Amino acid sequence: MTDSGKCANCGAVRTGPFCSQCGQKDRDLHRPIWWIIGEFLDAVFSYDSRTFRTIWLLVALPGEFTRRYMAGQRASLLPPFRLFIIATAVFFVTLQLTAVSLIVVSPLVPGKDDVEIDFLVPPTPGAAVKLTDAQRQAMEDVRRNIASGEVVVGEEGADKKDAIAYVSQLWAGVEKIMEDPQRINGPLSVWLPRLMLVLVPLLALMLALVHWRPRVYLVEHLVFSLHLHTTMFMALTLAAGEAALTSGRGIGWVLGPLFMVYALLAMKRVYGRGWLLTTVKFASLLLFYLFLLMIGFVVVMLFVLQEI
Repeated sequence: MTDSGKCANCGAVRTGPFCSQCGQKDRDLHRPIWWIIGEFLDAVFSYDSRTFRTIWLLVALPGEFTRRYMAGQRASLLPPFRLFIIATAVFFVTLQLTAVSLIVVSPLVPGKDDVEIDFLVPPTPGAAVKLTDAQRQAMEDVRRNIASGEVVVGEEGADKKDAIAYVSQLWAGVEKIMEDPQRINGPLSVWLPRLMLVLVPLLALMLALVHWRPRVYLVEHLVFSLHLHTTMFMALTLAAGEAALTSGRGIGWVLGPLFMVYALLAMKRVYGRGWLLTTVKFASLLLFYLFLLMIGFVVVMLFVLQEI
């Protein structure tokens, strides 16, 4: 604290630890670096008993965290949005520290229209991609077809030129991925969190549509959506850690179905409907959410291909 008795921000006379005019707290920041680090960790993560209580409720009792939070028991729990941000950050930091690739795209194979995509692939030192002459020729053929305008249909004049330029830019990104399949992960780490920030409120809106009676405020659906996405990122972090430690992806096949069961149990506890009605609503939400996720992923890939 300062010794002048005045607020350092507005100059008003201070009668306590907070200024009565501007509200600024009077504290001395001339402290050791470890104090600053501790203040940062406390502000961001609030590492205290709330952390362990929150994680326990979130994992062990599906939906109980949401139910208690909406019942007013908030002082003993971490805020939902902060928890979501932490879980998202921990997942992507885990990918960076372990060198696990979020997505790896297989090189283009002549005669095949589909491209294999693997998720959460462990690092494989020395496994550089070497494209064959046939693969390079196939990529060159596609590039030539794009330049000739064969792949752009229904456009004429300047619009066609713009469309060709846009498709050419996208294909250039595809070629870079074929050369280095892991190159896609950098831009994806930027765009996927943005996609999740869009999907969280969209899921809340979908929950509001299927639970329109009795009336539940949208903020309650939003809290539940945040908690579901937080749990999803926690599961993905476990899968990434397992991939890094064992060079395998077996736990992913287990965590996927477990998360589906978790979400169903959480919805049953939060909304208190019968099992049949809850199951029908859950299945409908799941299908629609996966549809939105697929559309969102396609949009994200369009941005990623332009940035590679």
